[in-house]
Amino acid sequence: MFRPARLAATAMALLTGASVALSAQNRPNATKVARPERPVWPDEGPRTWAPRPTVSAITANDLRTRLYQFADDSMQGRRIGEKGNFKGTEYIASEFKRVGLKPAGDSGTYFQTLPFGPTQFDSSASALRVGGAALAPKRDWIPTAPTAQNGFGGKAELNGVPAVFAGTWGDTAVMLDPETFKGKVAVFLAAPGAGASGGVRGPVSFVSCADVPNKFGVNAILAADKVAASTPARAAAPAAAAGARDTRARRAGAVAVLVIGLDDMTPATVNAAFEGRNGMRPTAAVNADAPAGATISRKTAEQLFGKPISEITVGTVGQPITASWNQTWRPAAYAARNVIAVLPGSDPTLKEEYVLVGAHNDHVGINTTVVDHDSLRAMNFVTRRQGANDPTCIPTAEQQVKINALIAKARAARPARKDSIMNGADDDGSGSMVLLELAEKFAKEKPARSVIFVSHQGEEGGLLGSRWFVDNPTIPIEKVVAAHNMDMVGKGRVDQVKFGGPNSVQMLGARRLSRDFGDIIDSVNANSPEPMAIDKSWDIPANPLNRFCRSDQVNYVRKNIPVVYMSLGYGPDYHMQSDEARYIDYDHAARLGRFVHDVMTAVANRKEKPEIGGADPTYPSCNR
Repeated sequence: MFRPARLAATAMALLTGASVALSAQNRPNATKVARPERPVWPDEGPRTWAPRPTVSAITANDLRTRLYQFADDSMQGRRIGEKGNFKGTEYIASEFKRVGLKPAGDSGTYFQTLPFGPTQFDSSASALRVGGAALAPKRDWIPTAPTAQNGFGGKAELNGVPAVFAGTWGDTAVMLDPETFKGKVAVFLAAPGAGASGGVRGPVSFVSCADVPNKFGVNAILAADKVAASTPARAAAPAAAAGARDTRARRAGAVAVLVIGLDDMTPATVNAAFEGRNGMRPTAAVNADAPAGATISRKTAEQLFGKPISEITVGTVGQPITASWNQTWRPAAYAARNVIAVLPGSDPTLKEEYVLVGAHNDHVGINTTVVDHDSLRAMNFVTRRQGANDPTCIPTAEQQVKINALIAKARAARPARKDSIMNGADDDGSGSMVLLELAEKFAKEKPARSVIFVSHQGEEGGLLGSRWFVDNPTIPIEKVVAAHNMDMVGKGRVDQVKFGGPNSVQMLGARRLSRDFGDIIDSVNANSPEPMAIDKSWDIPANPLNRFCRSDQVNYVRKNIPVVYMSLGYGPDYHMQSDEARYIDYDHAARLGRFVHDVMTAVANRKEKPEIGGADPTYPSCNR
């Protein structure tokens, strides 16, 4: 992700930070006469696409009709728990229904709802009082969200509890006497340099692109990783303030902790204190038996002790504290849903088994940074060929010349366009729409085994939907004989992907549990009228870019299900505002879809299911 405030002056002109914009941001100014756009980029298609009826065959135009809608600005980046994502899952379910697939979600529906939503403090129900005086949230204090790192609890219920000064947070040379602090509120001064959130430091300065190792392709990534591994790591800065654990107050029996550090926090950190963090419903409260924490301002501390902080010593007793706050979870405003449908098999026996295909329906929403669309592409084409996988760097003089030339070409064709929506056309709108194409094609066929279609939710949030599905299956999970996951199947151009081309596919995992499964795939490909050029260079124990562990196939491995991950590779638009439907290679994606269909058909109609050989111990377990 770009951070414009840290770029060199020449690059600064390319990107413009601003507040979050809505979908209208990407449209030309209505007061100006719009001139016809000419293509700027070699991979550029039309800005819009008029929908047309789809057919049972897997075609490029069908994919265009689907993806131009699914990755439209109106979908606002399809972030889990938000309206755009909800609209996207509605569309997928309606297509499953239209083509005649049976619902396989919860309670006879196409949806499997995840317990997803924000864990947060309710500002209207949170209060902190010094003596009899109420403090203003955000101005005078904010509650501290509990984490495993800081050791704080999330609930405070105090009524007139004395406050006692405890010195500097993290200064373990000072012992806290239980006789002084037991049953009291311990008040600490944040350590110098603790900054915005208790020890969290700012970003490292950008380096010259000349000093950034090439990571284009597996071998380059492995070489860069090897160099990084042999470079001595810099010593970490000492932990400070409430962002790191200091157990002295808890050991001394304090019932709550206040840290004086609000003045050093950024406005964004302060404002976010009551916004909460989205995630799955906790099975138990974090640090449930630990004292709650909050951060207060210096003015509040002086009000608490009646003197400047510099005049307070450890053990000084202040005014009594009355407080109430509680961090709780609630469902998201828009339900987070897997979308699941099934085509029953035609064989009386084999129909009890399933061949699964999936893709994820979510992306990452709207970026708080607004950029000029074409300038972003110019930067990435020259300095970040794999998008967000590559670090941001300051272009060299030679690179800047190339970037400027690309921008000049864009400006000659069309005006600048501000952009903040992360449309996710490739990631993973492409896989999701190929999933629908597969659904429409299979709906006209009669495979022996049943075929189950799973549109996974929350992959970008940590593979949430696939984990929820395999742990709470709506069909017998042990009856899934093979799974196919498609993620980012819209790029693959030879000028953007190492070993790319019009029939390329990157394939990972097919033989990790079952050599038989991998053999089936290779056999199908060898006999196909449209053979794919399978790139297996990513499927190695070294696992460059942690590739296998970053998508939904991981959770099927956990359940001992043979699974293959298919992708056309990373491009310069990966996790960028420029990942739009106009830059997708639809012919390539359709070809990949037909290949996946043929592999699934072979597995579905084969008498024997793929034999499980056991996990290959040389490959990463992905900590799951």
